[in-house]
Amino acid sequence: MATVSAPGAVAGWVGRESRRAGRGVVTFWRVLRANPLTLAGFVLVVLIALGALLITVAPHLLTPYGSNAPTTAYAQPPSLSHPFGTDSGGLDIYSEVLYALPIDLGIAFAIAGVALLAGGALGLIAGFWDDPRTAGGVTSVIILRITDIFLSFPSLILALAIAVSLGRGVWQLIVAVLLTWWPYYVRLVRGETLAVKHLPYVTAARAAGVTNGRIVLRHILRNVLEPVIVYFTLDIGTVLVTLSTIGFVGLGVDYPITPEWGSMMSTYQNAGLITSYPWTILGPGAAIFITVLAFSLLGDGLRDILDPRSRRVLAGTGAGGASSTSPATQQDVAAEERPAGAPAVVPTASGGGGP
Repeated sequence: MATVSAPGAVAGWVGRESRRAGRGVVTFWRVLRANPLTLAGFVLVVLIALGALLITVAPHLLTPYGSNAPTTAYAQPPSLSHPFGTDSGGLDIYSEVLYALPIDLGIAFAIAGVALLAGGALGLIAGFWDDPRTAGGVTSVIILRITDIFLSFPSLILALAIAVSLGRGVWQLIVAVLLTWWPYYVRLVRGETLAVKHLPYVTAARAAGVTNGRIVLRHILRNVLEPVIVYFTLDIGTVLVTLSTIGFVGLGVDYPITPEWGSMMSTYQNAGLITSYPWTILGPGAAIFITVLAFSLLGDGLRDILDPRSRRVLAGTGAGGASSTSPATQQDVAAEERPAGAPAVVPTASGGGGP
């Protein structure tokens, strides 16, 4: 009997994975091209990320002025040398907005990321181990009741109250918002877990003796990731708005010591510069608007990209509306539409009268 050598098997596996990755990139580009708003959001997010990276490692490439470094121009309107103008202290608004970009973006990702991990883990526990009269059921009830307590307060009001008690600062701002943010992920992940845990292939895995931990990792978690990724992307913009609101009411960070968009607007408002020098708030206001819009457009488009049926329709539209697919492509589509961990169905020849 002929056998396949190990190097040949590895080469075949690498070839299959390379072709699959290539098809994924092509499909991703077709979906983006078929939805102009998603493409615009993707491009904006890439530019924002690159800008934050450059400001962190090489700020001189984007602006000639340092953070909190006054210029010789005082209260000047926007010009070629100062695109967003300067304030009464000689600070270049454009430079301050750019230096605030990695700070605001980093805080938003830190809050949303920790809330996703903490709230997602609690939601997974509360959704999967919720059998009554068991230790898991009692734990689930405790998690849900604590979550309900936090959700009973408006998140912004509760964050403002916590920020007042903690004081001003970056870490205080992160803690104030984070303490109000994790319950939303608990509800989201628990709901998705409850929808997946009763599907037939999960029941079959239990009947086959698969452990609960393996079911959670291989079946539940992989199918919960899709809506969570979409929600997380949209949540970045929501966190940014909340951060800017807290900073605008004077409970954020100390500007100009630490540049932050909401605190910038608060400082210029309290100094009475809005009426005399309105360009002082246009820069940070535009930065908040563009960043929130970018993540909102990208998050909304991710629904179509991550859903196999929508992705197939949009990819076909981007390819010129071709509807015919080869048997191999049909098998790939079927594999994408099948929930993770579900057994594959082998198609039979058409016209057969049965097995």
